[in-house]
Amino acid sequence: MASVDLPTLLLLSLEHSPFIDEMYSPLLNRLSEIARLQRAKSTSAAIRYLEANNPKYILATDVGLVRKDNRAVLKKVVSYVRSGGRLVLGLNFSSGVTGTAFERFFSRSFSLPWKRGDYHRTNFMLSTSSSLPSDVVRDSFPAPFSMKASHVQDAQPHQKIFVPVPGTMTQSHVFSPDFVDQSQAAVVGEKVGDGYLFYIGDVNGEEGSNKIIETLCGA
Repeated sequence: MASVDLPTLLLLSLEHSPFIDEMYSPLLNRLSEIARLQRAKSTSAAIRYLEANNPKYILATDVGLVRKDNRAVLKKVVSYVRSGGRLVLGLNFSSGVTGTAFERFFSRSFSLPWKRGDYHRTNFMLSTSSSLPSDVVRDSFPAPFSMKASHVQDAQPHQKIFVPVPGTMTQSHVFSPDFVDQSQAAVVGEKVGDGYLFYIGDVNGEEGSNKIIETLCGA
């Protein structure tokens, strides 16, 4: 497909770090094949871009949207989502946001009661109850895989996209295996206005998590 025919994806990197680009280079390379990538690394650049453009997807690569200094960008992004855009919070976002800020961000900006849940590694699978955009191909999601994630609690069944495999235990080289809270999820999403919001809880850039982001962004 010619580059002019590809959808536009804005990488929102308000706290850009070369380390993140290196860590997620397989994902970024794949996204460059399925979308025309644009990038905003500052508040002013993000505002200018969103005032003049309407990308099909925004991928927030870090926690910059949560910072008070970036409220003007957040306001633009919320409007973008409610008007039909798709926002994916991934890469380093889940690692950088604290519990209180997490809850405030989703509650105030998107009227969602999501709370930060457990933090551990276990096996996850696609939930059959999840509600997704019509253009997302379920068969493109990865098979069950192991992921270390910052979970979300208090999500509704239709909002949970990747959930713990039934009966799975925590996985650790330090702590003994323990039972997993099956009510929590590592990947969640919801329709907000005319658009969609997604949160990816993975903290290590697993291949499976990269595939989830690619799928949500049209792969």
